[in-house]
Amino acid sequence: MKHAMELFATVAHRVKPPVCVAMGPPWPAANIAKAIGGEVTLFQMDLHQATRAKECLAEIEFPAEVVVGPDLWELEAKFQTVVFPATAYADRELKIDLIEQAYHILQPGGTLLSLSEYEKDNQFAKWQKKVFGKCGETPSSENGMAFFSTKTDDGPRRRHEVSFHARTPDGASMEFLSRPGTFSYGRFDEGSRAMIDVVEIEKSDSILDLGCGNGAVGCLLGAKAGPKGSGTFIDSNLHAMSLAEHNAKANGAPNPKFVAATRLEGLEPRSFNVIVANPPYYAKSDITRLFVEGAKDLLKRNGRYYIVTKMPTAVVPMIFEIFGDCSVIENRGYSVVMANT
Repeated sequence: MKHAMELFATVAHRVKPPVCVAMGPPWPAANIAKAIGGEVTLFQMDLHQATRAKECLAEIEFPAEVVVGPDLWELEAKFQTVVFPATAYADRELKIDLIEQAYHILQPGGTLLSLSEYEKDNQFAKWQKKVFGKCGETPSSENGMAFFSTKTDDGPRRRHEVSFHARTPDGASMEFLSRPGTFSYGRFDEGSRAMIDVVEIEKSDSILDLGCGNGAVGCLLGAKAGPKGSGTFIDSNLHAMSLAEHNAKANGAPNPKFVAATRLEGLEPRSFNVIVANPPYYAKSDITRLFVEGAKDLLKRNGRYYIVTKMPTAVVPMIFEIFGDCSVIENRGYSVVMANT
């Protein structure tokens, strides 16, 4: 957010401590916290973002608390102000969900301040009115707009979530819960579908769902491994990990294990027969490289690695570099790249 500080300045007089800066890019969030001063908590759902927020705070020498968790409303309802720096590219449904969650961590009389990068934002006011009843706004400007609402009473929590069904070609259908802010909200991703069509699973296989999101892929493949198999789910996003745990339990995933980590820490070397990965096609190359480089040492002898991509020309050279060889299957408009140890 290029103009986060300018936007915040238009509503800074409305801030009362204690304050929570909810989500937003780490650098603007840290600078807003410093501008506020006093008792400030920064909240993130992703471990990587939380680590980056701590680094930014250290750089500007401001000692704010950084909390990482699956949901904003798990924080104590002690805040007089919540500041929500919403980037233009942020997920629309997550913005709506965070407005709802912010309501429940405010004390009565507390204020939500949302900062939007859009010069003429006609959405935030509607979203905040639905939760808070009223919403004020600053004039449109090239820096964006700010919106402010006050909590007048307590109300019931309204969870934004959507369930969907998915299955492997030869397996039973399963139901999965999804929530805003996680990969492929409300549907089973077509890239994941393309991958599970071709993944080979044997009975008793130990499976790693790398960057698991809501855990649908790990659950579907785990069922093929049978009761003696196992599924490990890993992601840096705690919002996603809470869904993976829910979905694994609801669908009876065999011997599940859940690991929240940023760089595959907490996983035993040579402990998996199968590793599957579906990094977002728009992800930075270093994320894809982590998914490739980190996988080889985690596979047992004769282990199988699968990664699905829209950009095989970028991924295949990485696979050759790390594994020495690979094969590619084109399926459903995606490339499923396979390698063995």
